[in-house]
Amino acid sequence: MAQEFIQTHFPKNKVLALCYIARSSYYYRPSEGKQGRKPYAKAVDKNGEVIAKEIIIEYIHQLFNHPFVDYCYYKTYIYLRRKKQLKISKHLVYRLMKSHQLLRSQYVNSSKKSKRNWVKDLLPQVEAAFCYLEFDIKFVWVAGQNRNMQVLTVLDVYSRWNISHHIGYSIKYQDVISLFERIFQYMIIPDKMYVRCDNGAQFIAEMVQKYFKDKQVVQEFTKPATPQQNSHIESYHSIMESAVCQKFEFANISDAKEIMNQFRDFYNRFGAPI
Repeated sequence: MAQEFIQTHFPKNKVLALCYIARSSYYYRPSEGKQGRKPYAKAVDKNGEVIAKEIIIEYIHQLFNHPFVDYCYYKTYIYLRRKKQLKISKHLVYRLMKSHQLLRSQYVNSSKKSKRNWVKDLLPQVEAAFCYLEFDIKFVWVAGQNRNMQVLTVLDVYSRWNISHHIGYSIKYQDVISLFERIFQYMIIPDKMYVRCDNGAQFIAEMVQKYFKDKQVVQEFTKPATPQQNSHIESYHSIMESAVCQKFEFANISDAKEIMNQFRDFYNRFGAPI
């Protein structure tokens, strides 16, 4: 009956509503032939030449050889389209990566599921400088940009020195690795060295854990909802909050970096309780 009214040019949506028929279940003009998507069987380059699947897989392997690349199939698809200028579907990229064990869930274990080295002592037991470090991220308001920036600080537990910091609007696991790489260039890593942090996404990342393991540095994770296990860096950020964040209004991130660097220098000279 609904079909008859629709064929006499009554509004389709109104007829379906009066007949209690879902719009999604009504097929006014059924398509002919086999239903479903057409198969995505090939990819072509910018000249229209068909690219062999083996070449696509080689492109993906080359991409994944970069130490900081941790791409899912969709990011890989974007890379192939933009950098390699291939006309390729994301469905084909997914199928190829799945068949060659290249999907992220296949080639790397999730760091959230991996076994973490939880802290055993409430406070680190240290007897010398630079053998036990704590690091964490603090959000700082940048009024001129109406947004937060992030300050990643690395603190020596023994001396309470701010060894170094990284400031940016967002901090990723690559930034964590880069910061420690700069630190280790100017210091000798002790025979037994520990770093302690919370369970932020940047810190539990597989690449970060692997980085410390390759450096033979023991990475410890505080237990959830226990900031007292990271008390030294929490105390430093509290001092920074009262001495800097509540006294200065930053116009931009460059302004904030300049003030933060000045505070770090002052704190290490006069404020650290060594």
